[in-house]
Amino acid sequence: MRLISHIAFVFLLPLLLYAQVEDEQDRPVVTAPLFYLDGLSFWGNDSLTRFDVFVQVPHSELHYVSGERGFDAKYEVTVNVLDADGRSVVERIWSETVRAADFDATTSKKLMNTTQRSLMLKAGKYALRVHVHDEESRKTAILMRDLVIDNYASHPFSVSDIMLANAAVNEGDRTTISPNISGNLIEAENGFFVFYEVYAKDPADSIACTYRITELTGRPAYAKSEKRACTGSRTQVIAHIDSSHFPLGAYNLEVEITTAGRPSVVKRRGLIFQWSDLPVTVADLELAIRQLLYIATEEEADTFKTAKTYEQKKELFLAFWHRRDPSPDSKRNEFMEEYYARVEYANAHFKHFLEGWRTDMGMVFIIFGAPNNVDRHPFDYDSKPFEVWSYYDYNTDLIFVDGTGFGDYRLITPIWDMLHRLKK
Repeated sequence: MRLISHIAFVFLLPLLLYAQVEDEQDRPVVTAPLFYLDGLSFWGNDSLTRFDVFVQVPHSELHYVSGERGFDAKYEVTVNVLDADGRSVVERIWSETVRAADFDATTSKKLMNTTQRSLMLKAGKYALRVHVHDEESRKTAILMRDLVIDNYASHPFSVSDIMLANAAVNEGDRTTISPNISGNLIEAENGFFVFYEVYAKDPADSIACTYRITELTGRPAYAKSEKRACTGSRTQVIAHIDSSHFPLGAYNLEVEITTAGRPSVVKRRGLIFQWSDLPVTVADLELAIRQLLYIATEEEADTFKTAKTYEQKKELFLAFWHRRDPSPDSKRNEFMEEYYARVEYANAHFKHFLEGWRTDMGMVFIIFGAPNNVDRHPFDYDSKPFEVWSYYDYNTDLIFVDGTGFGDYRLITPIWDMLHRLKK
């Protein structure tokens, strides 16, 4: 494990790719991410920047074989940094073996295997591509990120990227921190930490640090300011953020550093507060409840309306999905994951004047999934544009007509009897 001055990074056990609707063979893959990825840049030397890649794989996403001492899983990680022309600049490949003592450990979402590799890069724009290949199932997951690498040595005053941390423990003259790779801080009951480095060619006595957290709408959610003493040309900062009052949702974190005689430096990154049992696409409880419109009974909908507090809504929401869990003895609710993955797909592909999940096509896709066949008629001479979605399992064809000519397809086939049967 790399030690950076007196800071040690240790990994504790913490805590959609779609195609347009075509037919049965092209149904979207509905799954949670196989792994989490984070990448952070720090001072390397006078000409190169150190870029740290963190890869975190939940035990529940691996396939195991039983052995004499438990269950073993193996996977391979490939990290590629590509330049603007798509050429590989740096590549790292390594293998990992995960040993689970019992079956429960193989299905745990909270048990993680985390690894880190450091790369030295010149300043510039890149793409980061990371593959995780499970050797037993032979399945591969891929995540990509755009990178902008700065040369910290070229600035008189600069700040590294911001690392999120679940915990920070003082041990004599050094502090050990456990990075948060997923960016999900819901289980940080006592708050979370941010770690960063401040670089100054002409160090001042102190720096002023301001932390702001806003909702995605820009609404302020948290602010804190403090002063820190400088420790030479490189100052390492670990700051605690009180997150006890943050409701479910996605946020932006902004860190602003100022010192006498220098322009301020601002660094930003995203973070979320999301229950570990929820799909990654669910980041707003109020919205997630509204999106139950198509499968909630009238009684359930009325019950949600009576909830006054966030905790009451959370309890009703979890109870709603527990009643529909096809495998209540397991840690995953496949029905919930499928439902909100369909909502995400609808938002991405059927948005018009309304959000995708609120359109007629979005509604049908969320309720019934991808059609077995789609028959499109965008340019027929004697009719308005229309589409026919065929569902073989329901022995029905659903017709959508674009009455305005602007892509606003409305469902003209009655489905209320089908919906009524589904809600029972």
